[in-house]
Amino acid sequence: MTAGLTRGIDLFNNGRYWDAHEAWEHEWMPDRQGPDAGFYKGLIQVAAGCLHYGRQNRRGAVNKWRTGADYLRPYLPAHQGVVLAPLVEAVDQFLAAMKPREWPELTMPRIVQE
Repeated sequence: MTAGLTRGIDLFNNGRYWDAHEAWEHEWMPDRQGPDAGFYKGLIQVAAGCLHYGRQNRRGAVNKWRTGADYLRPYLPAHQGVVLAPLVEAVDQFLAAMKPREWPELTMPRIVQE
């Protein structure tokens, strides 16, 4: 596990979604076409969705969570020491909770390392 990946996880788990996004983007940029590109894009998108949720931007949260989870699915259940299955499951539940008109009270997930 790279230092940037670990730093992003720590930031994400502390609710610093923009900073986590930036840490993971730094890891992703040199390898944008590599085998881990979707993994990093997925983490980045999920973090962006959490940021949009916190700003009560339904459309942004739903769009980013949906694409983020889809990028992460090929890497399930875990990749590079990151347990992804619970994260993707949480995002799927968030997407379902966002369908009614009422704004749901969601507890943002934490990312677990193996």
